[in-house]
Amino acid sequence: MPMNQGINLLNPNYVPVVKDQKTYYGGSQMWFSDNKKLSTDRLLHNYGCGTIATADLFLYLVLQNQAESNSLTDIAIGKADTIDYQDYMSYVRKIHSLYTKTKPIIAVLGPKVASAIHRYSKTYQLGLKASWKMNLSYYDMLALMEEMLSKDLPVIFSIGPNTPNLWGKKGIRFFTHKELENKKYEYQVARSEINGHYVTVTGIIKDEIKKKLMLRISSWGKMFYVDYEEYRDYVDHFSGTITSSMVYIRKP
Repeated sequence: MPMNQGINLLNPNYVPVVKDQKTYYGGSQMWFSDNKKLSTDRLLHNYGCGTIATADLFLYLVLQNQAESNSLTDIAIGKADTIDYQDYMSYVRKIHSLYTKTKPIIAVLGPKVASAIHRYSKTYQLGLKASWKMNLSYYDMLALMEEMLSKDLPVIFSIGPNTPNLWGKKGIRFFTHKELENKKYEYQVARSEINGHYVTVTGIIKDEIKKKLMLRISSWGKMFYVDYEEYRDYVDHFSGTITSSMVYIRKP
Protein backbone atom coordinates (compact mmCIF):
# COMPACT_ATOMS: atom_id res chain seq x y z
CA MET A 1 0.00 0.00 0.00
CA PRO A 2 1.47 3.43 -0.90
CA MET A 3 2.47 5.53 2.05
CA ASN A 4 0.07 8.28 1.09
CA GLN A 5 -2.96 6.21 0.19
CA GLY A 6 -6.06 7.99 1.39
CA ILE A 7 -8.52 10.57 0.22
CA ASN A 8 -8.17 14.29 -0.44
CA LEU A 9 -10.10 17.29 -1.66
CA LEU A 10 -9.82 17.68 -5.42
CA ASN A 11 -8.14 21.10 -5.20
CA PRO A 12 -4.69 20.67 -3.60
CA ASN A 13 -4.49 24.43 -2.96
CA TYR A 14 -7.71 24.43 -0.91
CA VAL A 15 -8.58 28.17 -0.60
CA PRO A 16 -5.49 30.12 -1.78
CA VAL A 17 -5.30 33.54 -0.15
CA VAL A 18 -2.44 35.86 -1.09
CA LYS A 19 -0.78 38.03 1.55
CA ASP A 20 2.56 39.80 1.07
CA GLN A 21 3.18 37.80 -2.12
CA LYS A 22 2.79 34.52 -0.24
CA THR A 23 -0.08 32.14 -0.95
CA TYR A 24 -1.73 30.70 2.15
CA TYR A 25 -3.65 27.48 2.63
CA GLY A 26 -6.96 29.01 3.66
CA GLY A 27 -7.46 32.07 5.83
CA SER A 28 -6.11 32.97 9.25
CA GLN A 29 -7.74 34.66 12.23
CA MET A 30 -4.29 36.04 13.07
CA TRP A 31 -4.61 38.57 10.22
CA PHE A 32 -7.19 40.47 12.23
CA SER A 33 -5.84 43.10 14.62
CA ASP A 34 -5.87 42.44 18.35
CA ASN A 35 -5.27 46.07 19.28
CA LYS A 36 -8.68 47.68 19.62
CA LYS A 37 -10.88 46.56 22.51
CA LEU A 38 -14.47 45.56 21.72
CA SER A 39 -13.77 45.59 17.97
CA THR A 40 -14.93 42.92 15.54
CA ASP A 41 -11.34 42.38 14.45
CA ARG A 42 -10.16 41.67 17.99
CA LEU A 43 -13.06 39.27 18.47
CA LEU A 44 -12.15 37.41 15.27
CA HIS A 45 -8.44 37.43 16.15
CA ASN A 46 -9.09 35.68 19.47
CA TYR A 47 -12.17 33.56 18.78
CA GLY A 48 -12.62 33.46 15.01
CA CYS A 49 -11.42 29.98 14.05
CA GLY A 50 -14.96 28.66 13.55
CA THR A 51 -15.89 31.68 11.46
CA ILE A 52 -12.73 31.25 9.34
CA ALA A 53 -13.52 27.57 8.73
CA THR A 54 -17.09 28.41 7.75
CA ALA A 55 -16.07 31.27 5.47
CA ASP A 56 -13.45 29.11 3.76
CA LEU A 57 -15.99 26.36 3.15
CA PHE A 58 -18.24 28.76 1.24
CA LEU A 59 -15.30 29.99 -0.85
CA TYR A 60 -14.17 26.45 -1.63
CA LEU A 61 -17.60 25.55 -2.98
CA VAL A 62 -17.48 28.52 -5.35
CA LEU A 63 -13.87 27.91 -6.40
CA GLN A 64 -14.76 24.30 -7.23
CA ASN A 65 -17.91 25.33 -9.14
CA GLN A 66 -20.09 23.46 -6.67
CA ALA A 67 -21.94 26.70 -5.99
CA GLU A 68 -22.47 29.91 -7.93
CA SER A 69 -20.73 33.04 -6.72
CA ASN A 70 -22.89 35.53 -4.87
CA SER A 71 -22.69 39.02 -3.41
CA LEU A 72 -20.87 37.67 -0.34
CA THR A 73 -18.25 35.48 -1.97
CA ASP A 74 -17.65 38.17 -4.59
CA ILE A 75 -16.20 40.33 -1.81
CA ALA A 76 -13.31 37.88 -1.58
CA ILE A 77 -13.11 36.43 -5.07
CA GLY A 78 -14.66 38.97 -7.43
CA LYS A 79 -13.15 38.65 -10.91
CA ALA A 80 -9.58 38.34 -9.71
CA ASP A 81 -7.40 35.29 -10.32
CA THR A 82 -6.34 35.25 -6.68
CA ILE A 83 -7.92 36.08 -3.33
CA ASP A 84 -6.26 39.10 -1.72
CA TYR A 85 -6.16 38.87 2.06
CA GLN A 86 -7.64 42.36 2.55
CA ASP A 87 -10.68 41.41 0.46
CA TYR A 88 -10.78 38.10 2.29
CA MET A 89 -10.88 39.84 5.67
CA SER A 90 -13.77 42.07 4.54
CA TYR A 91 -15.60 38.93 3.46
CA VAL A 92 -14.98 37.16 6.79
CA ARG A 93 -16.35 40.15 8.70
CA LYS A 94 -19.58 39.82 6.70
CA ILE A 95 -19.80 36.07 7.36
CA HIS A 96 -19.39 36.85 11.06
CA SER A 97 -22.06 39.52 11.12
CA LEU A 98 -24.61 37.64 8.99
CA TYR A 99 -24.07 34.00 9.91
CA THR A 100 -21.67 32.86 12.62
CA LYS A 101 -21.94 35.83 15.02
CA THR A 102 -18.77 34.95 16.93
CA LYS A 103 -18.99 35.49 20.69
CA PRO A 104 -16.28 36.21 23.29
CA ILE A 105 -15.02 33.13 25.15
CA ILE A 106 -17.54 30.67 23.63
CA ALA A 107 -16.61 31.66 20.03
CA VAL A 108 -19.03 29.72 17.79
CA LEU A 109 -20.36 26.46 19.20
CA GLY A 110 -20.51 23.45 16.89
CA PRO A 111 -24.30 23.47 16.42
CA LYS A 112 -24.08 27.19 15.57
CA VAL A 113 -21.51 26.49 12.85
CA ALA A 114 -23.81 23.84 11.37
CA SER A 115 -26.77 26.24 11.61
CA ALA A 116 -24.80 28.97 9.83
CA ILE A 117 -23.98 26.60 6.96
CA HIS A 118 -27.58 25.43 6.78
CA ARG A 119 -28.92 29.00 6.63
CA TYR A 120 -26.35 30.05 4.03
CA SER A 121 -27.28 27.01 1.93
CA LYS A 122 -30.96 27.89 2.16
CA THR A 123 -30.32 31.54 1.23
CA TYR A 124 -28.36 30.60 -1.89
CA GLN A 125 -30.34 27.43 -2.67
CA LEU A 126 -27.39 25.04 -2.43
CA GLY A 127 -29.39 22.17 -1.00
CA LEU A 128 -26.76 21.34 1.63
CA LYS A 129 -27.86 19.87 4.96
CA ALA A 130 -25.45 20.50 7.82
CA SER A 131 -25.48 19.09 11.34
CA TRP A 132 -23.12 18.97 14.31
CA LYS A 133 -22.43 15.33 15.12
CA MET A 134 -22.06 14.19 18.71
CA ASN A 135 -20.92 10.96 20.35
CA LEU A 136 -19.10 9.75 17.26
CA SER A 137 -16.90 6.69 17.68
CA TYR A 138 -13.43 6.42 16.17
CA TYR A 139 -14.71 4.60 13.08
CA ASP A 140 -17.97 6.52 12.67
CA MET A 141 -16.13 9.85 12.57
CA LEU A 142 -13.58 8.49 10.13
CA ALA A 143 -16.32 7.15 7.85
CA LEU A 144 -18.16 10.50 7.79
CA MET A 145 -14.96 12.40 7.02
CA GLU A 146 -14.12 10.00 4.19
CA GLU A 147 -17.64 10.33 2.80
CA MET A 148 -17.47 14.13 2.74
CA LEU A 149 -13.98 14.29 1.24
CA SER A 150 -15.02 11.82 -1.47
CA LYS A 151 -17.72 14.34 -2.42
CA ASP A 152 -15.15 17.16 -2.41
CA LEU A 153 -16.53 18.71 0.78
CA PRO A 154 -14.10 20.17 3.36
CA VAL A 155 -14.65 18.90 6.91
CA ILE A 156 -14.95 21.47 9.70
CA PHE A 157 -13.43 19.66 12.66
CA SER A 158 -13.09 20.63 16.32
CA ILE A 159 -10.41 19.97 18.88
CA GLY A 160 -12.62 20.78 21.82
CA PRO A 161 -11.60 22.19 25.20
CA ASN A 162 -10.59 20.08 28.16
CA THR A 163 -13.67 18.66 29.88
CA PRO A 164 -14.79 19.23 32.59
CA ASN A 165 -11.85 21.57 33.24
CA LEU A 166 -12.54 23.95 30.34
CA TRP A 167 -9.38 25.96 31.07
CA GLY A 168 -7.10 22.92 31.10
CA LYS A 169 -3.96 22.98 28.96
CA LYS A 170 -3.95 19.45 27.57
CA GLY A 171 -4.16 19.26 23.79
CA ILE A 172 -2.83 17.65 20.65
CA ARG A 173 0.10 18.33 18.35
CA PHE A 174 0.13 19.79 14.85
CA PHE A 175 2.79 18.41 12.53
CA THR A 176 4.45 19.50 9.33
CA HIS A 177 5.49 16.96 6.70
CA LYS A 178 9.08 16.96 5.46
CA GLU A 179 10.17 15.00 2.39
CA LEU A 180 13.62 13.42 2.65
CA GLU A 181 15.84 11.61 0.16
CA ASN A 182 15.03 8.16 -1.23
CA LYS A 183 11.32 8.75 -0.76
CA LYS A 184 11.73 8.79 3.00
CA TYR A 185 10.02 11.44 5.04
CA GLU A 186 9.14 12.48 8.55
CA TYR A 187 6.55 14.43 10.49
CA GLN A 188 7.90 17.24 12.61
CA VAL A 189 6.05 18.82 15.54
CA ALA A 190 5.03 22.39 14.70
CA ARG A 191 2.63 23.23 17.54
CA SER A 192 1.81 21.51 20.82
CA GLU A 193 -1.12 21.34 23.27
CA ILE A 194 -3.72 22.67 20.82
CA ASN A 195 -7.28 22.66 22.12
CA GLY A 196 -10.46 24.74 21.83
CA HIS A 197 -9.82 25.20 18.12
CA TYR A 198 -11.55 24.55 14.79
CA VAL A 199 -9.60 23.36 11.78
CA THR A 200 -10.62 22.16 8.33
CA VAL A 201 -9.74 18.63 7.26
CA THR A 202 -8.69 18.57 3.60
CA GLY A 203 -7.32 15.04 3.39
CA ILE A 204 -6.80 11.72 5.15
CA ILE A 205 -3.46 9.94 4.73
CA LYS A 206 -3.36 6.22 5.50
CA ASP A 207 0.33 5.91 6.15
CA GLU A 208 1.29 2.23 6.17
CA ILE A 209 5.03 2.89 6.47
CA LYS A 210 4.72 5.02 9.61
CA LYS A 211 1.67 3.06 10.77
CA LYS A 212 -0.25 6.30 11.20
CA LEU A 213 -3.56 7.72 10.13
CA MET A 214 -2.91 11.41 9.53
CA LEU A 215 -5.39 14.18 8.84
CA ARG A 216 -4.23 16.98 6.56
CA ILE A 217 -5.70 20.23 7.86
CA SER A 218 -5.92 23.95 7.21
CA SER A 219 -5.31 26.14 10.27
CA TRP A 220 -4.01 29.70 10.59
CA GLY A 221 -3.57 29.80 6.83
CA LYS A 222 -1.12 26.88 6.83
CA MET A 223 -1.11 23.18 6.05
CA PHE A 224 -0.59 20.97 9.08
CA TYR A 225 -1.16 17.33 9.96
CA VAL A 226 -2.93 15.77 12.92
CA ASP A 227 -2.34 12.21 14.14
CA TYR A 228 -5.86 10.78 14.30
CA GLU A 229 -4.94 8.26 17.00
CA GLU A 230 -3.55 11.07 19.15
CA TYR A 231 -6.69 13.11 18.57
CA ARG A 232 -8.98 10.26 19.60
CA ASP A 233 -6.87 9.60 22.70
CA TYR A 234 -7.27 13.28 23.61
CA VAL A 235 -11.05 13.03 23.10
CA ASP A 236 -11.25 9.92 25.30
CA HIS A 237 -9.11 11.18 28.18
CA PHE A 238 -9.23 14.99 28.26
CA SER A 239 -12.12 16.29 26.14
CA GLY A 240 -15.30 14.59 24.93
CA THR A 241 -17.34 13.66 21.87
CA ILE A 242 -19.77 16.57 22.30
CA THR A 243 -17.30 19.39 21.73
CA SER A 244 -14.55 17.47 19.91
CA SER A 245 -16.40 16.52 16.78
CA MET A 246 -17.25 17.67 13.24
CA VAL A 247 -19.84 19.29 11.01
CA TYR A 248 -21.41 16.69 8.75
CA ILE A 249 -22.68 18.03 5.43
CA ARG A 250 -24.90 16.14 2.99
CA LYS A 251 -25.24 17.12 -0.63
CA PRO A 252 -28.58 16.97 -2.45
